[in-house]
Amino acid sequence: MNTEPPIVIRPAIRAFYGRLLIGAALLAGGLYAPTAAAGLARQESQLLRDLAGASFNLPGLGETGIGTLGMLLGIAGALGMAAWIMLSRYYYTWQMHPEYLHASVGLVANKQRALYYDNARIPTIRRGIIDRLLMVGSLEVSSSGAGGEGDFRMVRISNPVRLKRSVMERIEAARGR
Repeated sequence: MNTEPPIVIRPAIRAFYGRLLIGAALLAGGLYAPTAAAGLARQESQLLRDLAGASFNLPGLGETGIGTLGMLLGIAGALGMAAWIMLSRYYYTWQMHPEYLHASVGLVANKQRALYYDNARIPTIRRGIIDRLLMVGSLEVSSSGAGGEGDFRMVRISNPVRLKRSVMERIEAARGR
């Protein structure tokens, strides 16, 4: 029995590029909000000057202007987006053991499954153009004779080509080639 420690695989953070861009935009907007409010105060329109001068009484913060409120909302939105990315990243955990692949899906491992290398078929990589540029993608390994339930899918992983090579080596070793 091989006691080699398993290789732990999780989705790559850069694979969440849409959420990263939205988080960066929220952070930039939040940091720019006080400057934008000051710019509104210098406008000719009375409505814009009134909007810039509006203040809100918030619990814990007291009297705050629209610039501070915009900054707080932008930073809170960016932090929320970062938390969403991290929760999505740790939702999936895959492990490459010496004899089998193991998947845990869910933050408290709601669904677990294993696929022994001698039952695995040829792995397939799926990725789009942006995924290729970022060197991320999905690696699918199907099981022989298990129908659709036997598919083992690792999504948003870093460098799926290298991982496919490693899985293929283990499949061939399990088959005695």
